[in-house]
Amino acid sequence: SGAAPRVLAARVRAPADGAAPSGVLRKGHRLPVTAVALTGDDATAFSASKDGLIMRWDLETGAKQKFERPPPPDRSLSGPVAPPPGSCSAVLAMAVSSDGSFLATGGPEKRVHIWDAQQGKHLKAFVGHRGPVSGLCFRDGTHELFSCSYDRTIKLWNLDDMAYIDTLYGHQAEVLGIHAGRKERAVTCSRDQTVRMWKVPEDSSLIFRGHGSSIDCCAFLTPSHMVSGMEDGAVALWSHVKKKPLAIWRNAHGGVQGSDGASATAGASEDIWAARAVAGAHEGAGMAGGWVGAVAAVPNSDLIASGAGDGAIRLWAADDGHRSLRPLHALPARGFVNSIAFARSGRFLVAGVGQEPRLGRWGRDPKARNGLLLHRLELD
Repeated sequence: SGAAPRVLAARVRAPADGAAPSGVLRKGHRLPVTAVALTGDDATAFSASKDGLIMRWDLETGAKQKFERPPPPDRSLSGPVAPPPGSCSAVLAMAVSSDGSFLATGGPEKRVHIWDAQQGKHLKAFVGHRGPVSGLCFRDGTHELFSCSYDRTIKLWNLDDMAYIDTLYGHQAEVLGIHAGRKERAVTCSRDQTVRMWKVPEDSSLIFRGHGSSIDCCAFLTPSHMVSGMEDGAVALWSHVKKKPLAIWRNAHGGVQGSDGASATAGASEDIWAARAVAGAHEGAGMAGGWVGAVAAVPNSDLIASGAGDGAIRLWAADDGHRSLRPLHALPARGFVNSIAFARSGRFLVAGVGQEPRLGRWGRDPKARNGLLLHRLELD
């Protein structure tokens, strides 16, 4: 859209001294929560986990509803689309249409599952990916679904017709994350160390480089700006007119904080997070505790959140006309933050947290609890 980006970051009220912002953890998942999603009216959240459980949450009352299990994979399939042997019920990715009618989930068994988001009923299983489904998103305001996979491709589906549309090729390694806005565009990130912006009608993509690490998560901030999180602990801000990041904040979730390029600020040498959000949060997380596994942004705004395994969700401002990154403050989040979704109002966020990272078992925080974490934000 051509609307001016909303200025939200300056309105986020920092917690009062000594008053740690307390989130609410909704429990019900036995294994780590890997994906969360919010409906367009900010009233309903969905969460999914490594045990394959999908839950629907009424955010006002806290009431929860379990979805039925999907039908077993078709073992008669052969070749690259055949399901892997054994049980593979984990969910790695999830998305809900903005009108709240369809929910999509995917995981190691290669299928994209479509659900009636209101009733929790399974509607369809799309077959076509040749590797685990690692990312899902709906184009805003439509029932067009994007999926990405370890098979290096992005696929498009139309849920009004329950039909496959197209496949986009270009990434040279596993695609790990995908996000779309209202335009016919998607942003993806990959272990090939690139971010790509796909122009779907032209079947073309813009390639963004500038990092020597796997890029594990990405999101649109505005129609022309993206944010990404890296395995080496950096958070980066990108523009569609520049092939390198506009700003990178290295070690965003641990170690020595610092920034590159336009994001350098006078306070960069200070401890930007005042205090560890959760004491001892790195315990058991190992090196994976600083890997940025989730990023999100309030659509068409300047407010960003990132998550890792360091015990906190970090809030960021995209300053100087979306050319620099400035740290705001931290929200406690014990364990690995595997997925974040912002309310469109900017007044709260939900996160999927757990004892392990989304895509593996590189670290484990045994004291973390698996669940849906809700943090409300105070806006001036």
